[in-house]
Amino acid sequence: MKRLMSLVPFVGVIGLGIATVLQLVQHGDTGFLRATLLNCITYLVGVTGIMTGCGHLFFPDPIADSIGWTRGSPFQWEVGLADLSYGVLGVTASSYGRGFWLATIIAFSVFMLGAAAGHVRQMVQERNFSPGNAGVTFVYDIAAPVLLIALYLAY
Repeated sequence: MKRLMSLVPFVGVIGLGIATVLQLVQHGDTGFLRATLLNCITYLVGVTGIMTGCGHLFFPDPIADSIGWTRGSPFQWEVGLADLSYGVLGVTASSYGRGFWLATIIAFSVFMLGAAAGHVRQMVQERNFSPGNAGVTFVYDIAAPVLLIALYLAY
């Protein structure tokens, strides 16, 4: 289960990849930047947020193990709800305008970059190099917001 949970960020990345290929096949590069931005919001924020939220809410023990947290922490529920909240924003954002996209990116980025800072603190202070703290999740926590901010600014 631990290994499966560490693959969750890749679901959004794979969805984004498929959507990007379909966009290029159907429309070429017409509207590519806009479509890429919306697909990133939908998959990297939305789908991944809902999946990680459900992980924290419904499978807290394996998630805690993968992060190096103590089982039974009440913060699991809170982190799950936070993930779920930006996930819902992400999957609904394409139905709204640029202001909603920006608000979604800001909410996601504040949480993810803050989580990345927390991961660094755990690595330095607690020597916590568990896969869910120092692995793919840590890279995703930085790379996804940076990509979204760059795409939004470019658009």
